[in-house]
Amino acid sequence: MGNITQSAKKTFELLKELNLETTNSQSDVLISEFHKIQYASNTNSYFYFYFPIVSHILYYKPKYEKAILKYLIGPNFANGTSEVDEMIPLITGAMNVKLNENKYYLTKESQFWVINELPKLEKQIQREINICWKELEE
Repeated sequence: MGNITQSAKKTFELLKELNLETTNSQSDVLISEFHKIQYASNTNSYFYFYFPIVSHILYYKPKYEKAILKYLIGPNFANGTSEVDEMIPLITGAMNVKLNENKYYLTKESQFWVINELPKLEKQIQREINICWKELEE
């Protein structure tokens, strides 16, 4: 448990420094620490925990999409959403619900990413859905 907490703290500190000029090596450290968190919970809590982090990282560093998009797609797939044309509105709707509850839930950068960039990721979302199907069949 201590390692998970340390990784979460380190991830938070690195997120505060993340910007367009963050180097690849700094970003790699962030992604490494992010993966170590391993938040364990039900699918909804898991999604809502990772949503602000993933969307914020992908706003600044879209090249990490292949490494972290699964944190948004996997839990929604587990809850029964298995089509791209359902997944994007579901995630956008989740953003709106959470922002109505707490206007600070997502950064402005995260909101921009969800509205403007997520809809462009249809192929990548389909790839993640296909991975989920494959894992389910194994």
